[in-house]
Amino acid sequence: MAGEYADLEFGLVYDKAQDAFDVSLRFTGVDTVDWPEHPSDLLRLDLPALLELLDDEDAYAEALSRMVFGSAEISRFYEKAMAAAHTAPIHVRLHIDGPSRFHAIRWELLRDPVTGLPIATNSTVLFSRYLSGSDWRPVPVRKAGDPVALAVIAAPSDLAEYAPGGRELAPVDRKGECDRAKKALAGYRTEVLPNASLNAVVERLQDADDPIDVLYLVAHGALTDDVPLLFLETADGKADPVDARRLVEAFQHLERKPTLAMLMSCRSAGTASTDHGALAALGPRLAAAGIAAVVAMQGDVTMSSAQTFAERFFAEFADDGVVDRAAAVARSGIRDRPDWWVPVLFSRLRSGRTYYRTEVGGETWGSLALMMRTGRFTPVLGPGFADGIVGSRIEIARRWARRWQMPIAPAGRGNFAQVAQYLRVGRSPGEVRAFLIDYLMSDLRDRRRRADPADLIAQVPQHLLDAAEPEPVILELGRLLRESDPDEPYRAAATLPVKVYVTTGWTDLLQQALRANDQPKTPTTLCFPWNDSVEQVDPRTLEPPTVVKPWVYHLFGRLDNPDSVVLTEDDHFEWLTAWIDQRPSIPPAVSASLMKNSLMFLGYRLDDWDFRVVFQGIKSFGGSSRLRANSHVGVQVRPESQTIEPEAAQRYLESYFGEDRVSLFWAATRDFLSELRANAAGAP
Repeated sequence: MAGEYADLEFGLVYDKAQDAFDVSLRFTGVDTVDWPEHPSDLLRLDLPALLELLDDEDAYAEALSRMVFGSAEISRFYEKAMAAAHTAPIHVRLHIDGPSRFHAIRWELLRDPVTGLPIATNSTVLFSRYLSGSDWRPVPVRKAGDPVALAVIAAPSDLAEYAPGGRELAPVDRKGECDRAKKALAGYRTEVLPNASLNAVVERLQDADDPIDVLYLVAHGALTDDVPLLFLETADGKADPVDARRLVEAFQHLERKPTLAMLMSCRSAGTASTDHGALAALGPRLAAAGIAAVVAMQGDVTMSSAQTFAERFFAEFADDGVVDRAAAVARSGIRDRPDWWVPVLFSRLRSGRTYYRTEVGGETWGSLALMMRTGRFTPVLGPGFADGIVGSRIEIARRWARRWQMPIAPAGRGNFAQVAQYLRVGRSPGEVRAFLIDYLMSDLRDRRRRADPADLIAQVPQHLLDAAEPEPVILELGRLLRESDPDEPYRAAATLPVKVYVTTGWTDLLQQALRANDQPKTPTTLCFPWNDSVEQVDPRTLEPPTVVKPWVYHLFGRLDNPDSVVLTEDDHFEWLTAWIDQRPSIPPAVSASLMKNSLMFLGYRLDDWDFRVVFQGIKSFGGSSRLRANSHVGVQVRPESQTIEPEAAQRYLESYFGEDRVSLFWAATRDFLSELRANAAGAP
């Protein structure tokens, strides 16, 4: 798939022993050409020399550019990449993995070695500081909708008592800052927090029923030993100097974080900020805490420039959610001013997009409707179908990781197969499956204890909760949910004209929904014999599947036979081996439904082990070239993986699956099914 932008990435990794940076360069063109290069020379940055030039923008820019492009390898690669991009827009990303003092460099002043002009003001360049790390928590991309912004104006009443570094802190004009915030956020539903205390900010951000998309923060800042200090408020309006580490810790524990934060320095005497860019040092720290993009001021900025930048930035950002483009357009609006370089963008998004759209083209809907009418499609149902009943596997994994204090990086703690694999060490496979049964039962009982009378789980009979098996409780809760919600995923899936359902779910929730359908169906339950615990069935003894009597084929086992459940990474590898060795045991009707039909993967995160293993298993069939003749639709329930962006996920899947046609629909499973049924009903 051709990308909309070319990409040029400068990767700088600090070598403490050498006091220099190891450099990696990468260019990806719009035609997907990929040029990686690793220069042999280390990059050395003379910070004392740059500090002496802080008051001379031109001299600073020239000195920084000489340091970077003085390397013939770096300069040659840059020129080659810019020539290859030609007139196409190009993302220029600076990825710095090193001490915070190097983030304080005014990288936006970097100049093109050929033209001598600032790279960041080039009309075809989207310049950002790209941040990533394997130990960081994943960032979920939001669904496009009406954005909500929270304006936090910290105006402590006793600022005169503070003088960080000998610098007096001027009083903050709360009303003026409030008015400017509302004007900049004109396209957003904006709330202004009455009290700018850390507790008040965190409490508002924790409100899951009305989540905040944008945090707009105005406060005085200071730097103490390279650690930013933020002057927020106490509950009674006094100053509360909040250490950045305390702020980041509070943000790390938020279940849902803002997608974007804009840090605006307080303007002294109504003209310009005087914190010398202290708040910019918060950018990398907030990104590490899970905020996808942070805009901050890396130096003193006039009120006029800051306001013009903010207004143009948010107007553009509201249009398509591409934060790099919004920053570039906003920067172009102040490029003729001496402080144009002050706004800096820290981003964890490769494509720059902070939300996703759920549109599916008419051609895709038409193809699916045709396949439905002719019975040429097969739904492959993932674990996300049961999220509303048993909770997501992501959450189960995170709870297990916390419970057993597993030394797994935060980014991997939501990976169920990985967490289960860790639990498997030193234990038998049966113990891990016993842990799963015990966890599900304990969680259901705990939910019942905490439930309000109106909650559905409060209607589950107590004798079911007192028993040892979770399946009866899960089925009863599923029944209650289906009866109260016409768009419940299993209820919707049961209405589809399908002869064979394939699922990696562990329960009979689908079978129950099929029997309770408005036009009741009689399902036959089958299970792939990936290990000895699963009884093999002779396909010749089975009645052929029909829409009225469909088959439900479980790939990864069932809870009523715990030994059949695929949990760990080892289980997935064993399953793949069995998929090849036990292929003759797969009923021909199942094989045909996977090979000849259009496949609809529903209820998956597309980077899940479940999805990847099953898709590879299907591809391994003889004659898998037939797959390319059909459309394949993947639905990701919760796009919260390291591959978090729609464009990046699409490119990843196309590279991973070759020529297979994988279309992405970024939405909840229930929304996709609702649209699918509506389009099928309206099809000629």
